[in-house]
Amino acid sequence: ALAGAVNRRFFFFDGTTRRGISKAVEDDFIEVEVHPRYRENVHRMMAVILAISFKPESSDTQKRLVDLSDRLKDPATAADAALQLEAMGEPAIPTLLEGIKSSNPELRFYAAEALAYLDRVEAVQPLAQAAASVAAFRQPALLALQGVPHHSTVEALRGLFSESSLETRYGAFVSIRRRDDGIKTLGGEVVGDSFRIYRVQSTASPAVVVSLRETPEIVLFGDVAPLQIPKFLIGPGGLILKADPKQPGKLRISRFQPGKEDQRAIAGTSLDSVIRGIAAVGGGYGDAIELLRSAKENGYLADQLAIDPLPKGQRTYYRDEAEAESGPESEDPSS
Repeated sequence: ALAGAVNRRFFFFDGTTRRGISKAVEDDFIEVEVHPRYRENVHRMMAVILAISFKPESSDTQKRLVDLSDRLKDPATAADAALQLEAMGEPAIPTLLEGIKSSNPELRFYAAEALAYLDRVEAVQPLAQAAASVAAFRQPALLALQGVPHHSTVEALRGLFSESSLETRYGAFVSIRRRDDGIKTLGGEVVGDSFRIYRVQSTASPAVVVSLRETPEIVLFGDVAPLQIPKFLIGPGGLILKADPKQPGKLRISRFQPGKEDQRAIAGTSLDSVIRGIAAVGGGYGDAIELLRSAKENGYLADQLAIDPLPKGQRTYYRDEAEAESGPESEDPSS
């Protein structure tokens, strides 16, 4: 009965065959396959499964919806109510749509998050607003947004590229990149044969982000200032960058390695040009990162350099009794 209830809620089409995600293996053991929509958030999928009622829809369903609608309006019970409504699936959508109309950002977020996992486009703007304004909701909001299959989702995420919080900007970038259409949407340039460099339009303070987690990438947010190398900069793997006295605004990039032929290239002082020059002399992603670190330490890179500044999960949302009634104030986006 439990496996059947899960399969009524969660299924997908394997070719032309509809297939549920659960299989009753033993009296006390159900095997569950990860549903494609929750592939990046298995923890939430399991929480939703645990909230599924094994009873088929009946006259009691409407009573339950009314009860959950009331609980969705109370900050103390809203998170659990949203999970239960998400577990109900399609019948719960009207209740959740009412929930995102709340003036309380906490209540609005819980309803929008559940709607996102039901693939409803109405969740997009409330979640983008939550990611921008409330630090505790930022990571789950971006995680929910990245799977909403609607073109407006990408535009909403792009709208976060100018937020003052770098973790919001890069979190939105990663959410787009993880989508099936991510690389096509973001563009980027393949450098060498191992990594990509992206230029992202942003009105916030310029910043350089490198990734050591998911995929080799360097992201330049805004108008990143060129490198200012007065004489020379020694990098890893035999790399040397020197200002070209004959060509102002140009750098000579050399690489000397024992037993190998010396390699040289001329590059501009913009970061993307320098990174291309490093690749031209045989440097890789690690070399580029180490050189950026060295440039920052020596004061040659004026803008912020950050490594994987992604929003953290499981942050606590604080509210007092007054906020529970009138709606909590938005947290500092940079916190």
